[in-house]
Amino acid sequence: MSTLTAIQREGILVVDSRSLALNLEIQHKNLLGTIDKYLTKIERGFGGVAFETREFKTLQGNNSKERIAYLTEEQATFLMTLSRNTNRVIECKLALVKAFAEAKTIINQVIPSQAQEIDRLKLELQLAQTQERLLLSTSAIATMHGREMVALILGKPDAIVTRTEKVETLVTVDERGRAVAKYDGIGISYLAKRYGFGSNTKACRHWLETIGVSDSQWLTEPSLVKAQKLPREILPWLDRQYASRQGTRQGLLGE
Repeated sequence: MSTLTAIQREGILVVDSRSLALNLEIQHKNLLGTIDKYLTKIERGFGGVAFETREFKTLQGNNSKERIAYLTEEQATFLMTLSRNTNRVIECKLALVKAFAEAKTIINQVIPSQAQEIDRLKLELQLAQTQERLLLSTSAIATMHGREMVALILGKPDAIVTRTEKVETLVTVDERGRAVAKYDGIGISYLAKRYGFGSNTKACRHWLETIGVSDSQWLTEPSLVKAQKLPREILPWLDRQYASRQGTRQGLLGE
């Protein structure tokens, strides 16, 4: 014997008259005849019966129509009381009760738990997408402004920004690529930017002379293009001179 299955149509649990006839082992048209015979009583006691007409092709390829009734739990149970309690009818009644009970369990327990799982997965997906966007934004900020500025730009006003000065080290090599000499110094372009002269290296050089930096302190680094640089150890002293406004600083255009 086939197992009955209750389905949900427009928010109401129903059974298909075809499956009901199959369980009773009677012809579907005979079951529909019984429904039509007692339709007034059924609808008066338990509401209107939902009917549906479907078109199908016969084995011979002809078009035909089939009328189906979708019965609620009360309507189907009442219909069962109109039949004699044969073994087949009793088995069908048992299957009917189980079908609606299982459907109610699915609606009341399984579906809500599945919905919670779906909501959880949606939240995880949203979190993953947010993290991906944050990673892309962080990478873009780090590229444009430096990694130390990421936290500040992303809205953390108490972030501690630490900038690390890049030390340029030039190494002269021989024809075999082996290091000949190594020099770590600070050039005039760097000093001009550090002390507010911008690209005016001439004005910066003049200021250095007024605070006592002599030509002898400028060392020529061993590189392909010779460039004069001051020893890096002098940088703290220069900072102090600049902070105390020592020396003569030539005004730049617009100052």
